Amino acid sequence: MRARIRNLWAGLAALWLLLAPRHRRLWVEMRGYVRALPAALAGPLPAALAAQTPAQADLDLREADLRRLADAAALFERRSPLGLCLRRSLARYHYLRRAGVPLTLNFGARFTGRRPDRDVTGHAWVTLAGRPYCEDGENYSGFAVMLQYPD
Repeated sequence: MRARIRNLWAGLAALWLLLAPRHRRLWVEMRGYVRALPAALAGPLPAALAAQTPAQADLDLREADLRRLADAAALFERRSPLGLCLRRSLARYHYLRRAGVPLTLNFGARFTGRRPDRDVTGHAWVTLAGRPYCEDGENYSGFAVMLQYPD
């Protein structure tokens, strides 16, 4: 519940940021990016992740503004077959790296034992200097990291 409320506030904050024309253009770009993620991830994972990594920093917006916009773009793409955590992590990773923030993607799994048809659950999040980046502890604790990109 707490994460949902935080996501709602992130979405509202991002909408407020859209008042600036520069933010509006980036918002449109981010929405397109998030919509294209399922197709972008259809191939081999290492190549797909490499394609999400910008070659150089080319954005000079505030880190917090970029994060809020990326979070809102991921949140508003409800029809995606990808989970919210994956959409949000990839959007954060791509756009914040474009701003020069050296984030790392993390993919983890943990046993839940709550549902008989699904005993393992997965999660994606980003880290900065080895620490979770703007994530609640409840969202990543207990997950064994299966893959980090880049290594």
